Amino acid sequence: MLKRRELGLAAGAAALTGLAKPGLVRAQARGTVVMAQQAQPPSLDAQVTTAQASRNINLHVYETLFARDEAANPQPDLAEGVDISSDGLTYRFALRDARFHNGKRMTSADVKASLERYGRVGGSAFIMRPVDRIETPDARTVVVRLKEPSPGFIAGISSPRAPCAIIPEEEAGKEASRIEIIGTGPFRFVEYRPDSHVKLTRFGDYVQNTKYEGMDGFAGRKVANVEDIMIRFVPEAGARTAGLQTGEMHILEAIAVPAAQRLRSDSNLQMHEMMPWAFQTLMMNHVMPPMDNPVFRRAMQAALDLEEIMAISTDGLYRMTHGWQHPGTTYFAGDVGKQLYNVNNKDRARALLREANYRNEEIILLGDSSFSNHQAAIITAAEQLRSVGINVRTVITDWPTAFSQRTQRTGWHMWALMLGIEPYEGPYGVVGFFSGHAPVQHARDEVIEDCQRRLTTSLAEADRKKAVADFQARMYDQAIAIKCGDVGIVQATRAQVRGYKPYRIPRMWGITLA
Repeated sequence: MLKRRELGLAAGAAALTGLAKPGLVRAQARGTVVMAQQAQPPSLDAQVTTAQASRNINLHVYETLFARDEAANPQPDLAEGVDISSDGLTYRFALRDARFHNGKRMTSADVKASLERYGRVGGSAFIMRPVDRIETPDARTVVVRLKEPSPGFIAGISSPRAPCAIIPEEEAGKEASRIEIIGTGPFRFVEYRPDSHVKLTRFGDYVQNTKYEGMDGFAGRKVANVEDIMIRFVPEAGARTAGLQTGEMHILEAIAVPAAQRLRSDSNLQMHEMMPWAFQTLMMNHVMPPMDNPVFRRAMQAALDLEEIMAISTDGLYRMTHGWQHPGTTYFAGDVGKQLYNVNNKDRARALLREANYRNEEIILLGDSSFSNHQAAIITAAEQLRSVGINVRTVITDWPTAFSQRTQRTGWHMWALMLGIEPYEGPYGVVGFFSGHAPVQHARDEVIEDCQRRLTTSLAEADRKKAVADFQARMYDQAIAIKCGDVGIVQATRAQVRGYKPYRIPRMWGITLA
């Protein structure tokens, strides 16, 4: 028997933005909004890329069956809702009315083809592994049958990390990054000029989700009040800030904290803080001696002054939080492990180094210069570790080199990483980061593997919460990795941009240009 689960259709806390009737919205839509971002997108095939530079664009063009609301909870988007069987093996989606940018009405055949393609090429294709088959009993119904229960299935298909975008059936047979850029979103693709910009324009035949009254994360109503969007690629932070000041640009995906503080009194500009944006972490390579010894890892855990690391690496925009899930979310594990967070006890660290029989082996700390907080976190941590007698060498490269190096089992002991989208998604990505066939620490931990198994198969929410709490306890007890704290960012707009609400990307629906 199927049990009805609406999963929060009300969206009652959403801001009431863009409530005009569709015809009136078309009449009032005007102007071009210019947004600047640091990088150009590696692909505009939403399914295949996990890059933030792509998400900023793709989530205006494509939509998913479920999307995340303002609090990151899954909500219906192209689906009206879902019926989930009591054994967790059958998901029946009722589809709402939607139209592709090529004029075609969306049907269950498009959804089936899109989900199947995601299992082949998706940036998070593992979410489709439990799927046995997909059925389309009629044009407005899709039935997904699983081989085994997967309580994180809705969380997976609603994630914006590499969105499980619904595209026309005729495009779904194509290879990664070979599709025509056609979605159902409020803006449609116009052009992509490498090293310059992407241009989008308002989709006049966009079909609103009438179950919502206002904006709500990546779900909700998406009213296009501006005619065109120009997303410019501006790598240099100073150039982005100067462009905002002169009015050449209307929105910055991020502005440096010192610049935001300096410009806060400028009446022509508005600063929008996002907290939390990411975890600042120090990942450890457990297969490089002496990091294979948990006692040595605990010595490093005890030696670090995490608040100093956060204060220096974030220019002051941070919060000290121990949890491997954000406070206020379903899977936040309370005070578990808190007694081992930010110990900052140098005598304790030296005692643990003696217990670990540390013999002055060189410890390589890996950072990158592409993200200033990564570099600052590594340099600050290095000085703190030297103060307790650890022989540290820092290696600072560009981001692609550092990211590639950390995939190797040698050449690094500790690596600085901002973990952003995974905590936003919930526990599955975070626990998965440290488990499976390629955990970030390079050595599987059987306790964490069991936590991952329970999290991904237990139908009872209480059992999944216990799995996350056990994961967090293990992270601290064995010093699997070090969470320094939560990082914030600042998004910036010209004052003439009205109705802007900061979120995981700069959202262009719901805004107007005064």
